[in-house]
Amino acid sequence: MKPVFLISNKPYTGRNVLALAIGMNLKEKGLSVAYTKILGKVPVKHEDVIVDEEALFIHKMLECDEPVEWCSPVVLTYELEYRLFERDDVNLRGKVIEVIENLKSKKDVLLVVGGDNLFEGFAFGIDSLSLVKELDVKALVVQSWESQTSVDDILGIKALIGDKFVGAVLNKVPAEEYMHIKEEVVPYLQSKGIQVFGVFKKDKLLEAVTIRRLVEVVGGAIVCCEHKLDDYVENISVGAMDPDNALKYFLKIPNKVVITGVHRTDIQLMALETSTKCLILTGGLHPSELVVNLAKAKCVPIIVTVLDTFSVAEKIQNLMGKTIIKEEFKVKRAKEVIGEKFEMEKFLKAISD
Repeated sequence: MKPVFLISNKPYTGRNVLALAIGMNLKEKGLSVAYTKILGKVPVKHEDVIVDEEALFIHKMLECDEPVEWCSPVVLTYELEYRLFERDDVNLRGKVIEVIENLKSKKDVLLVVGGDNLFEGFAFGIDSLSLVKELDVKALVVQSWESQTSVDDILGIKALIGDKFVGAVLNKVPAEEYMHIKEEVVPYLQSKGIQVFGVFKKDKLLEAVTIRRLVEVVGGAIVCCEHKLDDYVENISVGAMDPDNALKYFLKIPNKVVITGVHRTDIQLMALETSTKCLILTGGLHPSELVVNLAKAKCVPIIVTVLDTFSVAEKIQNLMGKTIIKEEFKVKRAKEVIGEKFEMEKFLKAISD
């Protein structure tokens, strides 16, 4: 089988999640699988090499036995950017191609995750468009559903890729649009010669984040319930309303993080009486002992941060919904969804032709 590039024209479409879930399901079928992410952006040190954090996690989940640095042959760092703008020779195309050639010779299926758009990495010679055109590979478009423009992206990518294009996946579809996509959009794409291997609804669990991650993002301190940091939150709520409306509002939102000022004891107590997974209190001061004691009784972590409420809400809003794979509960969920809804046999036939 040919290597498969998972590509898109936008970030956070779910390429890495899909690659991991496909890989795990293929391994259950007895196939050997390899994975690589062309351009990593979150550098971490592992065994004296710099790799991408998410790629390293997927490498471990797939139990890959290749050198760990192959999971992300290029990681964007300040040093690499400096070399580029100082006119150093930083064409990394040969390095990436060598990794792809090595991996595809060892495994039945190689899943290659391209950049956040077709041209990302162009300055380094590792953009998805030119690599797909040069190499003997197939290209699968992973497209999050936004509107008719998502169809434009798929059709445009097919025209650019040519005969290397193998099909598409529509991801993060709002539940209310799901039947429209299945009954109208998919047949339209098929009429244009595009195989659609799966249509996936937005999944709250996959888009959830752990409380531990929230602590990192807001640079906060834990007041209580450290043992619950690996729980996850699905929704965000800002407690800036008057008390008369707060309870009704909080009751409508499950599994949420509530962000409010440390002085809003009334809002904090109401939040703790509903489906709240975590409180983030802004202003940098210690919360009321009444709130802390109730939070301990209900096992709800409290995070205190010096940031203001607006800044915290913006940071968390930017984080949620991006489906970054770093937690095992997401791995299990992704594997289940792909196992049930992805047309695996049709996909395998397409990448074998």
